[in-house]
Amino acid sequence: MADRVPLAVTDRTVTPRRRNVLLIVADQLRPDALGCYGAPHARTPHLDALATRGARFERHYSVTAPCGPARESLLTGVYQSVHRVVSNRTRADDTRPNLATALALAGIASHVVGYTDTVADGASGDGETVPRGFTWHTRFNLNRAGLRSWLDHLAAHGQPVPDDPMDVLLPAPGSRNLARYPAELSDTAFVADRTIDCMAGLGNRPWLILATFLRPHPPWVAPFPYDRLHDPADMAAPLRAASRAEEGGRHPFLRHWVGRDVPDTAPADLTAQAVAAHRATYFGLVSEVDHHVGRILTALEDLGRAQDTLVVVTADHGDTLGDHWSLGTGGFRETAYRVPLIVAAPERRAAATVTAPTESVDVAPTVLDWAGAPALPWSSGHSLLPFLSDSAGHTPWPRSEIVHEFDFRDPVHRVPERAMGLSPQECNLAVLRGPRFTYVHFPGQQPLLFDQLDDPGEGRNLAGLPQYEQVLVDCARRLLDHRMRHADQARADLVATTSGNGTAPRPPRRAT
Repeated sequence: MADRVPLAVTDRTVTPRRRNVLLIVADQLRPDALGCYGAPHARTPHLDALATRGARFERHYSVTAPCGPARESLLTGVYQSVHRVVSNRTRADDTRPNLATALALAGIASHVVGYTDTVADGASGDGETVPRGFTWHTRFNLNRAGLRSWLDHLAAHGQPVPDDPMDVLLPAPGSRNLARYPAELSDTAFVADRTIDCMAGLGNRPWLILATFLRPHPPWVAPFPYDRLHDPADMAAPLRAASRAEEGGRHPFLRHWVGRDVPDTAPADLTAQAVAAHRATYFGLVSEVDHHVGRILTALEDLGRAQDTLVVVTADHGDTLGDHWSLGTGGFRETAYRVPLIVAAPERRAAATVTAPTESVDVAPTVLDWAGAPALPWSSGHSLLPFLSDSAGHTPWPRSEIVHEFDFRDPVHRVPERAMGLSPQECNLAVLRGPRFTYVHFPGQQPLLFDQLDDPGEGRNLAGLPQYEQVLVDCARRLLDHRMRHADQARADLVATTSGNGTAPRPPRRAT
């Protein structure tokens, strides 16, 4: 594994390699919507083909949700409990090193097509920006300002543009899920077009392009033919209790969580038939993303850059899609956090399936390792490159379990605080997913414990049974060990000097 060297001396540079990175992030994408992950009715030939020449990570998880916190962890390599971006409206610490600042030390510039859900300084007059070190090639996001570039694109091609930008994503009159725009002008096509333009415009300069697709994130409307590409009858039934009330009765958090509807999506109290219809549209949007990923990869070949470009495809987080009477992400359920990860390096042309547990904090260390850039200081992640080598089976992997976190406080309306009688500091949870047991810890509330082998649907809480008391204690200890081991080390591992520099780094302990 690559050594983790602190970036205390920020003017140190390394000799750049002629290497590029194409990091494609879909929003709210579940792995079981892809053929290469075993989805029987998926239509994702391009992503499936990419997996045949790279590594597909079977047990890959986002370490937090929703979008903003998840992307902050993806780009910084640290957990939410360290970066403290707990919502899409939390401003990040822009002094924290990230993937782009580390790549810059290797002479590699980082560009964004789409969004990172990074909150801007309120004094800037705009609510959104990109992290330090990144530059926007094309801004696009699901908000009125973020939609403007795409709306201008639609208008330039003779398409009607609504007065309220958000109305562009309403279904066509008389339809439940048909978009108002043609497939060749969709938001997904637009992001792909601009990604190809960005690659072409950079010539032979080394680059990282972060291409972010909104889809399959709601609203669940799709252009023809993707609106009808998948039959609702082919969709798997939602995994849930017999009723919304029964699901909510399993824990005070669930009583609050399943009792909420997701804005701009659908009420969570959906019939199985309605869930199937939404899932069919979701699968159609995934197929549309796959088509445009194929276009980007073809352009990469045509530009002659495929032989020196690392391709990484993943998602910020998953989607419950009606499972457990819930929609969207957040909470603690596996489907909200398990995401696809495909890593294809030009030097490897054979497929590999990785079953070791991996996390979104591993993506940035992997990119930096491959690019020959300095490692991020105090990152909790590990480079995945050994899994792409022939000696993968001989390299010990330091992680045996997954940890993900979620903060559900409401700083404005205090809805969960009032509903559960909790302080804002108690409105969070942490999940430990081990080889057999899943443990969910809540400050101020009783924990949950599930047996993943006997109860993969997480329907039977074992936490109150005396025969599982020691399992509960062991899980709580391991979760506390993890939290303490991965606490913020940015200042703790520095010592004062008399050289005039103020601080100097100590060699970091290797995190696991």
